[in-house]
Amino acid sequence: MYDVILFDVDGTLLDTSRGILMSLEQTLERYGIDYGFLTEEDRRTFIGPPMELSLERWFGLKGEMNAEVCSSYRKIYREDNLMCADPYEGIEKALSDLKDAGVALGVASYKKQDYLLKILEGFGLDRYFSAICGSDYSGKLTKSDIINNCIESMGVKDKSRVLMLGDTVYDSDGARNAGVDFALACWGFGDVPEEDLVMRATDPEDLAEKIINC
Repeated sequence: MYDVILFDVDGTLLDTSRGILMSLEQTLERYGIDYGFLTEEDRRTFIGPPMELSLERWFGLKGEMNAEVCSSYRKIYREDNLMCADPYEGIEKALSDLKDAGVALGVASYKKQDYLLKILEGFGLDRYFSAICGSDYSGKLTKSDIINNCIESMGVKDKSRVLMLGDTVYDSDGARNAGVDFALACWGFGDVPEEDLVMRATDPEDLAEKIINC
């Protein structure tokens, strides 16, 4: 049994797609950048990864322009759309059941640290976590850095006790590089090769039981 579980946020704890995509569209319109070619599946790829990577991938934005558009996006998201999100049905009960079972819980997310605190406090989820670790505004922290920061904040020495739960390859790569096991939240926005995970969590409602009994 794992007794330390780290959670991603976007696509794992919360469906944040409304706020992220609204902010993205408002930003692109402000800069006159055409996004009409994006399919619904394309849009889903913006949920989770750093926005810098997505803007370069889909619109070829680099350097100062990338930084400027990202800054504008983050201002719109933070001020107008951050709370346009929904906790996944059953996720709060899963957190409560895991905590009651003596499992230590943490958050390791690419979301900026101040966003994390505000959004988790706003939905009353912060009380379940002993550490909440996010990204920096300079973009220097990798996902594995964030995971390791969370592990260190929780005082965990044995990484074999730790399971990272997320929904994209960014989460699985970060877990691997940090030296911890990974479980896929199948209700999220991505998929991960079978060889990169130890379990598939198919539904938040049976998440706690599956982890406790693994």
